[in-house]
Amino acid sequence: MTAQSVAEKSPPADTLQYHTPETAPQFPHLRGGDVLACGFGISAAVWVSAYLCRLPFVQAPGQVTVALMIAMVLLGGFIAARFSAKGWWCALYAGAVSGIVDLLLIGAILHDYAKEHHDAAVPTALSWTLGSILLNAVAAAIGGLLGQLFPSPRRNNILWSHIFSLILVLLTLTLIGVGGLVTAFHAGLAVPDWPRSYGYNMFLFPLSLMQQNSGAFYEHSHRLLASLVGFTSLALAIHTSLAERRSWVKILPWAIGIGVAIQAVLGGTRVTETSTTLAIIHGVFAQLVFGAMAVMAAVTSRNFHTLHPRTTPAASSDRSLTLLLLFAMIIQLTLGATVRHENQGSVVLIHITMAVFVSVLVLACGFRAWGLHGNLRPLRRLGLAIMAVVLLQLILGVAALVLWKGNAKDAPIESALVTTLHQMNGALLLATTALLTTWTWRLLLPTPSSSSSLSSSSSSSLPPFPTA
Repeated sequence: MTAQSVAEKSPPADTLQYHTPETAPQFPHLRGGDVLACGFGISAAVWVSAYLCRLPFVQAPGQVTVALMIAMVLLGGFIAARFSAKGWWCALYAGAVSGIVDLLLIGAILHDYAKEHHDAAVPTALSWTLGSILLNAVAAAIGGLLGQLFPSPRRNNILWSHIFSLILVLLTLTLIGVGGLVTAFHAGLAVPDWPRSYGYNMFLFPLSLMQQNSGAFYEHSHRLLASLVGFTSLALAIHTSLAERRSWVKILPWAIGIGVAIQAVLGGTRVTETSTTLAIIHGVFAQLVFGAMAVMAAVTSRNFHTLHPRTTPAASSDRSLTLLLLFAMIIQLTLGATVRHENQGSVVLIHITMAVFVSVLVLACGFRAWGLHGNLRPLRRLGLAIMAVVLLQLILGVAALVLWKGNAKDAPIESALVTTLHQMNGALLLATTALLTTWTWRLLLPTPSSSSSLSSSSSSSLPPFPTA
């Protein structure tokens, strides 16, 4: 084969390279990332399942709730053994991690038990603690034995920091939905104190009292799930600090963790100060932190490591448009939060008008990513995704307006669900916008002529998105 034929078959320097599992470059793996990701993933699935079963308008029997929670542990063990190189051992360890995390809920159960069995409270606490860890570990291991029979061909080449980040993203999106129900049912002040709950330590507030009042259920379960998000973000930050080589990526999860802590303080202060303004800030800031989590998931992905940027005259326009869309989305989410808490007709009209502007920007960015840069897989997929998400957002927005009851305290269930889905999808739209912005700045480099047209004093080309 001649040198000329080799050059003809070689891709251009600015073409992105995609790899198969066999040709993909290997990255350093910190032992334990699979266990942590699967363990916290199991706990997230268990907690969300319990929440859905015990919703005041669901009230599934206790046996069904417990069965579903155990099923989540079995399923988590199956997934862990299928995708981890450790096999069923990963499932066993992940189950134990999940059992430790679930201890946050054990205190509330023991508090009810101690009322009837005072003398057995201490030994019961020990048995429940060990039992939680052992039961989760055994159940996950059983699922793992089955999952090990179906090993994934990619199990040796998975970036578990990326998986861990995705779990945090999904858990936080659920938390945003739970918070949306708190607002929809006007339960934000149902638990009047913070950080305690009716004088109890938050993790010892009896489940029996929590179930007696729907408002207390919505607000207190929101606090509990927020604590799980906090511990998950902390575990991710510690793991990333040990597993990552890029210094700026090590900083990002710690910034997210600080954001989660600030969000908790905002939520608590909103209760103690009975401030609607703080409630709006609390709602908007949650979605900003969620967007940062989505970016964290992107920068820990394999494509972010391996794909190379390309130079294009359209890069400057795409970078500017995505940034404009990101700022417009933040303004729109602020208006949406104001509508939910203030119910002012004038704000609703501004919110609707801004929705039109945002939709036009989304279509512009989405079509450009999908059409002009369709050969770049991340941009093509995000272009299609953001257009689909904004379409769904418009549909949910119209439905929310139709069902809107203004200042009605007893919101119908269908209205509460639709407005909450509208809020969750808005957060998803912001996260998709953040991802499109991140990938645009990562993959598209402006040509010297296009960058100099922006400002005569600027450099001949904008710097690429940092990768090291």
